[in-house]
This record gives sequence, structure tokens and C-alpha cells, in this order.
Amino acid sequence: MIEIRHVDKCFDETRALCDVSFTIPEGRVFGLLGTNGAGKTTLLRIMAGILERDEGEITIGGESIFGSPEVKKKFFYLPDDPYYFAGATMEQMADFYARQYPDMDRERVGYMAEKLNLDEKRPIRTFSKGMKRQAFLILALCANTECLLMDEVFDGLDPMVTEVMKNLFRSKIKEKKLTVVVAAHKLQDLEDFCDDIGILHQGGMLLAGDMRKRAENIHKIQCVFAEGTSVKKEDFADELDVLMYRREGYFTTILVHGDSDKIQEVIRRRRPVFCAEVPMTLEEIFIAEMEESGYDIKRVLQ
Repeated sequence: MIEIRHVDKCFDETRALCDVSFTIPEGRVFGLLGTNGAGKTTLLRIMAGILERDEGEITIGGESIFGSPEVKKKFFYLPDDPYYFAGATMEQMADFYARQYPDMDRERVGYMAEKLNLDEKRPIRTFSKGMKRQAFLILALCANTECLLMDEVFDGLDPMVTEVMKNLFRSKIKEKKLTVVVAAHKLQDLEDFCDDIGILHQGGMLLAGDMRKRAENIHKIQCVFAEGTSVKKEDFADELDVLMYRREGYFTTILVHGDSDKIQEVIRRRRPVFCAEVPMTLEEIFIAEMEESGYDIKRVLQ
């Protein structure tokens, strides 16, 4: 388990992180979502022990990450632009990491590189951006640490390669109780990959946890009202807690907070031609959660 408690960080007069606290259970994939400048990279660097926090504490398995080389062996930090030695190959970087991580699986590096058509003996500087990301994702997985901290690792990969890499992570997580923290500024990079998601905005954590579980009492209803019928959001104001009301052509979509049976009963009184509850997208869950918290989702995530 990773615990982040009341972490603050300032750069001169700029407060990059403000009282950030959340918990990541063991074996979960935690998505850190926020715009550029929200504090994601700063938080990851503090979690990796690269930056010193001003206040607060971060522990892995109950042990502080600060000032403990042994604890730092438990995680692998993969930045947005990974460092490699001039002229270094994947093979040489694997040898380098093996000196830091005793369980580095050199054979698996070669096996996975071959599967993804990466030449382990070719200088990394000759790789495309996408190939470099694949190479370092392989090295990160093969380090066999307890935790992976990753910054914008799927950015720039084509959809097919992204799905291949996500499947490699899913397989590794299933094989070993690997805890993953991945930062991104696009919700699409996280929604089919993460168990839990936290939203950072202007250095503060707005929400954190299993968003789908949090949204169990928020319902998405789609309905069609008879032609010529005028049904507005205000018509439900006295009986329902409507979070979003959108009409497109014949279809009306309503996000409502409360009991599903009561919601559908109230809507059916308006005699819709069609009415059904449908699954919510993660984006719709965020819209509902953020609006409940008093935030404009467009301002926070764009």
C-alpha cells in the first residue's frame, strides 16, 4: 500500500502541491489525472524520492520512501522522457538497471523486445518516440519491482501499441501483485486501464478513488418523449436531483442522483414513449462527481 499524507511542495513563490493526501491499495492501478501544470509530475518525482517534499509523508508498505535506499528498490520511476546513456542499447540499459534492481529479468527483456519488433542491440537514440516508450515500458516491467510510477507513458503511442502495452501490464499485475501509478492529462488513456483515479488541479487533489463505485447512486436515463411534448429539466426540479439534462433530436439523456426506481417512476409520469437506464461512461461519471463537488469539468481537465 502507498500512502500519501498532507504533502506540500513549493518552488519559490509557486505552490506546486497543496496538502495532497490519498491511499493506493496494493495491486491496484491508480490513474493520476490533470492538465499540464496540475502537479502530476512533481508528485511522481516526490514519490520516487527525486524531489524532497516541504511537508508531509509518503510510505510504501508502512516504510517512508525518504532516506531509505532499500525502500527505493521497491519501485521503478518511468518519466515522460526517460534518460539513457549516449549510444546505449536496450540490452545495456537492462544491465544498468540490473545493478539497481536485483530481480531484473534480463531474459524477459529480450523476449518482450522481440515480440514488439524492437532490436535490443540497436542504439535507443535511433528509435522513434513510440519505440522509445515501448522500450522503457518493457524495462520497467522487467525490473520486477513492487510498484511502478509512470508519467504520460501512453502519450504518443498508436492505439494498437497502447493496447498491447496495457495487456502486458494487465498480465504482469495478474502474475504479481504489482501496484501501478500512471499520470496522464487525457481521460481516454486511463479509463480502460485504471482501478482508481485521482484528479489533481492546481496542486490539490479534488477526488480520488474508484469512480465507478462512487457513482453507484448516479444513474443515466435515456428517454424519448412524444413529439410536441415539452419536457424540461425544471419539470423535475422538485422531485429529482438532476445533475445533467441534455436533449439531442428525439433523445433526452438525464444524469440523476438518487434511487433508480424512484427516478424512473418520476420520469414515467411524463409518459415517455421510451425510457431505460443505460451504463455511464467514465467521462459522464467525472462530470457528475465534479459538478457535485462544485467544479467545472471543462476548466479542470482541459
